[in-house]
Amino acid sequence: MIKPKSYAALRLLAVLVTGFVIAAHSYLPPKVLPLYPDNQRLSWIYGPSRQGTESAEWVDRSINHFRCNFIPGDVYSCGWSLNLGPDRTTGIDLSNYDGFNISIHYQGNAPRIRFFLRDLDPRYSDVERYDTTSKVMTTSIRTSDLKQPVHVRLSELSVAEWWITEFDIERQHSAPTMTNAIALGVDFNVHSSNEIRIDKIEAIGQWIKKETLYFGIITFWMALIVIEVFWRFYLIHKKATADAQRISNLVNEYKKLEAEKQQFEALSTTDVLTGVMNRAGVQQFLHRLFESNFSRSQMGVLLFDIDFFKKINDSLGHDAGDLVLSKIARIINENIRHTDIFGRWGGEEFILICSQISEDRLISLAEKLRESIAQHTFEIDGQPVNVTVSIGATTVNSAETFETVFKRADKALYTAKNSGRNQVQFTRV
Repeated sequence: MIKPKSYAALRLLAVLVTGFVIAAHSYLPPKVLPLYPDNQRLSWIYGPSRQGTESAEWVDRSINHFRCNFIPGDVYSCGWSLNLGPDRTTGIDLSNYDGFNISIHYQGNAPRIRFFLRDLDPRYSDVERYDTTSKVMTTSIRTSDLKQPVHVRLSELSVAEWWITEFDIERQHSAPTMTNAIALGVDFNVHSSNEIRIDKIEAIGQWIKKETLYFGIITFWMALIVIEVFWRFYLIHKKATADAQRISNLVNEYKKLEAEKQQFEALSTTDVLTGVMNRAGVQQFLHRLFESNFSRSQMGVLLFDIDFFKKINDSLGHDAGDLVLSKIARIINENIRHTDIFGRWGGEEFILICSQISEDRLISLAEKLRESIAQHTFEIDGQPVNVTVSIGATTVNSAETFETVFKRADKALYTAKNSGRNQVQFTRV
């Protein structure tokens, strides 16, 4: 993941780049479009004729040096015009330029010279009469300023009022346009005698306008911010996904450990040989019964001991003894309730704790279990073997501890063993 310091470094770099671009923009050389002199472009002079003489005449056509005398009585002025395109109706797009650099050598008595630009648009111009219907835009330059090159901004040009009025131009078309400039030139609108030499005219602009540059910078920063926001969101989402996966893995590991724990707990409280609870498992239940407020009324305890079990082990082997233990555990387990607590107490002894049972039913259950075992034929190595158990039985007083109850059941078992075995002995509280 990108660290906060990295974000700060990227922003600082963006600030430096922005500052460099703004500073470098002011040092960029201007975009220059030479318009005159240009041998490919046609230029001419014009003016009214009077009694065989012309108001405009060439002094030296090769360098566009001419005279222009505008006297009272002339119906229109005299001047010079330069065709900008390859023909009279096809012009050039000057809308991406800022203005013109103009160098004119002037001698005469006119206070001002008029600079004009013509733009042709079929929406309001008659292409067949391009010389009169094309849009006329003008500005005036003081002749005293022509002693040095003059810069005329496009914003200085305004549409001639006479053109708007004469051709009844709609308001939306009355603003200056330069997308198809077909001609530019100079002329005089005051009576005067003038000698002019056109030295140089060029369109000047910026490769990248300030408005475009600042818009680009704003767009760049907005894009940078949006990218950072989405990148941070992506990283947060990625981290959240990874954390969720990690949590899921931990939960799965916990469940696995919990299952293993339960499995180990089950193994630790289960007798491996018989599959019933071992002594530790039984004691867990006894602790809950005798160390809590659980009602112990109507509860009984049976303590089982296999008769002559050592003889079985000694004569038939320990495998036979294990088989007998397993069979007896299964017989008892199949004949008790699921609420009864049954387990192997140790060696050949088993214990059964019964809840909600009366004294008579406890004795009957003990006899039933004893008879089930006695009547069962154990097959050991293909030979039938009869096995019996002795049972000590007692009921539980609610105020007693398990140790007291167990001693009484054990005493009853001892009596059953000494009285001939294969019998149930009951001892009351």
